[in-house]
Amino acid sequence: MNEAPAGAPLLEIRNLGVTFAGRGGAKPVEAVRRVSFTLDRGETLALVGESGSGKSVTALSVLQLLPYPLAAHGPESSIR
Repeated sequence: MNEAPAGAPLLEIRNLGVTFAGRGGAKPVEAVRRVSFTLDRGETLALVGESGSGKSVTALSVLQLLPYPLAAHGPESSIR
């Protein structure tokens, strides 16, 4: 993994959105909508929320572990 330049965030997420295709012609399901955060060197991040609020989907998306095309990211999303 490349080291981030001094002063640059280790991880920067902007407008992350994840939508799952509906099964059997059902409407798509928007699991995550416009999530943004920055993680700097030495910081710890915790995703906290109710069951079903998108914590796991957010983490899996950041790690690029969601299977495409089952999950689609919006065109405005960026992960650096």
